[in-house]
Amino acid sequence: MKLFLSLALFAAFLLCPSACADGMRDGLSLAAREALPALFPFFVTSALLVRTGFADALGRLAARPLARLYGLPPAAAPAVILGLTGGYPVGAATAAELLQQGALSPKDAARVNSFCNCASPGFCIGLIGLGLFGSARTGAVLYIVHILAALLAGLLTARDRGTPRAFPAISRPSAPQEGFATAFCAAVRQAAATALTVTAFLTVFSILLQLAAPVLARVPYGAALAGMIELTNGLDRLPLLPLPTGALLTLASFLLGFGGLAVQFQVRAIAAPAELPVDGFAAAKLLHGALAALLTALLFRLSPAALTAFAPVQAAPPLFRPLSAALLAAAALFPIWGRKKAKDKV
Repeated sequence: MKLFLSLALFAAFLLCPSACADGMRDGLSLAAREALPALFPFFVTSALLVRTGFADALGRLAARPLARLYGLPPAAAPAVILGLTGGYPVGAATAAELLQQGALSPKDAARVNSFCNCASPGFCIGLIGLGLFGSARTGAVLYIVHILAALLAGLLTARDRGTPRAFPAISRPSAPQEGFATAFCAAVRQAAATALTVTAFLTVFSILLQLAAPVLARVPYGAALAGMIELTNGLDRLPLLPLPTGALLTLASFLLGFGGLAVQFQVRAIAAPAELPVDGFAAAKLLHGALAALLTALLFRLSPAALTAFAPVQAAPPLFRPLSAALLAAAALFPIWGRKKAKDKV
């Protein structure tokens, strides 16, 4: 299978040079215009906060809720907070850094990574709220729903259901103390490597979208499929779908939670050097998207004005209710499927 996919990509790149060039330009433009300006400062600060001891202070403040809700050690606090606020894939980068520093075990780092990889508030408010729906408030509400869905997904995917652990005070392997200048230089180098990884995957998946464009144009709701491949490109195409506002909001919320394959491969690329396990990450993101969509649909039904400050409100089409029911079924069946997989491994 790996050989077949490799040969298929080679043939596509060889036979469609124009589409590949267009996709590369789109990917590099997307990285320079939207992704890196929003993410690079968080790449630097997340690595710097871990290296300068802020992780320890933050862990002491968040120790009790992390232990009670998720069974996570206090040292996981920076990955949780930065992952929920910094944007994709800051959570993975912080968890990998904490794992390499010896602050988290591989199991705990993987549990944090499964639900603390979220879009940034700027992305939700700017691109989705103002860009798609003409309302900053809509983007802000979608971001709140996005974070709430991530925390709920964490209760299903990352909660330690074993014997409750009593976590000791944060301790690290003894290492020479580094000054701020040394820590800053190391953080910038690490951020540059992460930014290069993000740019590379955005570019590759933009090329794949260009190659798949003729097919997606003929598939019903192809823009949604595009969003599952690369999030930003897919969200840009959502207005092309003949759906009312409520359905578009629900679909955008699902794509935001799922993150797209490009984000998921970015996480895998960041996790590999640190030997951070990523088993079940794709399923966790699918659950995140389903919960976000359900919460959005429920909120829109209860109070359309809460999500549509300026966008017109329309009645949901016949497709909208079956779609909501399907997402509800996926969210309900996920714990059962997860337990079955766990039993199969025993």
